[in-house]
Amino acid sequence: MADLKYEILEELGTLSTSKSGWEMQLNVVQWGANKPKYDLRTWSPDHDKMGKGLTLTREEIEKLHELLGQALATSDGQFEMPEAVDSEPAVATPTPKRAPTSQPAAHDYLADMYYADKVAAESEAEAEADARPKWGRLGDL
Repeated sequence: MADLKYEILEELGTLSTSKSGWEMQLNVVQWGANKPKYDLRTWSPDHDKMGKGLTLTREEIEKLHELLGQALATSDGQFEMPEAVDSEPAVATPTPKRAPTSQPAAHDYLADMYYADKVAAESEAEAEADARPKWGRLGDL
């Protein structure tokens, strides 16, 4: 694989630092011959290695700033994403507290999908077994 060509044009700040010294940074980075973009990712202390990250244009950063402002405006201990983003600023209204659940909704969805796939595979195997002639099985001898 070819080496990635990049140049960190400006270091805007560090969000956090891990025990190993890697830092989550917001920088302005030019990737190859492309236009510079805002870049949020983890970097090794010497900037030779990087983790997975996110590159954003100026317009995307501005929209993210707007969305974060809306999300943080409801700082009553809950964090909920706005349902719809309009061009006009939304008025923040407090949301009622929800009772904690034993498992997050994502877990239920993934578990249902896993078991649905498992049941489908078992049904296919049974259908194949039923389709084979009965006299051809070694267990029948």
